[in-house]
Amino acid sequence: MTKKNAITINSIKEIEHKVGELKLELAKEKGMLVSKTKSTSPSKKTTLKKQIARLLTKKNQLVRSEEKKLIK
Repeated sequence: MTKKNAITINSIKEIEHKVGELKLELAKEKGMLVSKTKSTSPSKKTTLKKQIARLLTKKNQLVRSEEKKLIK
C-alpha cells in the first residue's frame, strides 16, 4: 500500500460508513464472479478485502485509544 492510499479517516462513524460501502462493492464483485460476468479487475476482490481489514483495524485502534483516555 502506498502512502497516497493511506487511511485518513479519523471518525468511527466515517469508518463504519466506508466499510459498509466497501462490503456492498465486495458483494457486487462476488455476484459478478458467481454469474461468470467479466470483472473489471481480477484482483479487485482481494483489494477490497484488504481495504476493509485496514479500516476495521483503524477503527479498533481508535476505540482502544478512546477507552484508554476514559480510564485515565
